[in-house]
Amino acid sequence: MEVVTTEQWSESLWSEAEPIYYAAFPEHGRKKREIIRNMFSKQLCVLHLVKIEDQPVAMALTGNTEHSPALIIDYFAVREDQRGKGVGTLFLESIQRWAKAQGTYKLLLIEVEAQDNQTNQKRAQFWANVGFIETAYVHQYIWVPEPYRAMYLPLGNGPFSTEGEHLFSYITRFHKESFTKTQT
Repeated sequence: MEVVTTEQWSESLWSEAEPIYYAAFPEHGRKKREIIRNMFSKQLCVLHLVKIEDQPVAMALTGNTEHSPALIIDYFAVREDQRGKGVGTLFLESIQRWAKAQGTYKLLLIEVEAQDNQTNQKRAQFWANVGFIETAYVHQYIWVPEPYRAMYLPLGNGPFSTEGEHLFSYITRFHKESFTKTQT
């Protein structure tokens, strides 16, 4: 398993990641290519791409905002035919090692759908199985109908708040900066 990580926009790498991204996230739940390119130009995100035998099998977009101790996992997807084989766990471990090596992150942070249904429970269970801790706070965005809950994974780099509302302040600031166009 090879993990390619880039902090710069790469048309060729995104072309490999994009089919996995589109298959995993419905149109209303994903950012358009232009938004993602803008995120790279503002140095808000990082693309992580997993290849097995030179074939892309998983992708993630991570990011953060200035003065945030959290590396936010904005999108994380494993190709459907590769699920249940340990690829996601190994991939997450790779992202965790990368985050620790940066020396600035205290935790990994993800938002998961909080509606009580089998799909959401399965997703949350994956994150719990790899060590993420669920917060009690449920966040309701004004622009999407489904509620979300924060889950975090400490990286061992000192103290940080584990209050769901506080963790969502990082997430909402990241989303706001993601959708704000770069000034030209």
